[in-house]
Amino acid sequence: MQNDAKELAWLETSSSERITVGQSLVLGRSKQSGIVIDDERASRRHAMVHRQADSEFWLVDLGSANGTRLNGRRVSRPTRLHVGDRIEIAGRQFSFCCPGAAPQQVPDGSSTINATVSELRQVDYWLLVADMIGSTQLVQRMPAESSASVTGQWLATCRSIIETSGGLINKYLGDGFLAYWSAQESANVVKALDALRKLQAAGTVPFRMVLHYGTATCGGAPSVGEESLSGREVTFVFRMEDLASVHGSGLLISDAAVSKLKPLLPTVLHGEHAVQGFEGKYRFFTVSPQKIVS
Repeated sequence: MQNDAKELAWLETSSSERITVGQSLVLGRSKQSGIVIDDERASRRHAMVHRQADSEFWLVDLGSANGTRLNGRRVSRPTRLHVGDRIEIAGRQFSFCCPGAAPQQVPDGSSTINATVSELRQVDYWLLVADMIGSTQLVQRMPAESSASVTGQWLATCRSIIETSGGLINKYLGDGFLAYWSAQESANVVKALDALRKLQAAGTVPFRMVLHYGTATCGGAPSVGEESLSGREVTFVFRMEDLASVHGSGLLISDAAVSKLKPLLPTVLHGEHAVQGFEGKYRFFTVSPQKIVS
């Protein structure tokens, strides 16, 4: 337990104890959790408070059996936290505190991080956006407890796939996420893509994916294992996701990504399409039919 005057955000217990969030804080029954909840109603990794951008924090249920409640309502998808929000897990309550909380922003990847020029740098990354299809309908047709468990488990499985393959989730987006890998991780990106396609084929939660390779502006956040990403290429990958939605595609891969993956992943041309906010048309690909996920 920490009590640091310089802490950016913390959870406060009913006895006024403060637990610093840092980059991410896992709550659950596991002894490795940042907050250990010793109650059989709590899952081993029950929920997580995740920091993204500078002072933006999201609550993510990790597929718990008994659910996570925010201000009395069960969480069914990643939800932005605001000062004073009450989190409840297995009867334990925590208040979210963040004196420097930033105003809510639309997560399109185009916002500029408040940082000095010396803190920012240009780095090549693999960028992947995954987004649930029909999440509103899923929530409506299932009991709240079931839909929250299904979506939470999907996010937890995706996060495990990303992190096992050497990537990180940079942003949660309500119904999806933005993940990234360093430029040298091509083989691991293919490995993650195969695992995510297997998850797609299982069909428990329908979702689409887009993959891009490009230069992102990073920095502006403390060095805690995750970069804050922004810039033209980050915006481009979000526009790709919009395009995949319009065309009903489960997977789109940019021309820039395919040029790096040619030796590793057979692909076929999906078509040339205009991208909102970008001039001209761009070629996009999907995985070759012979590359069937078993």
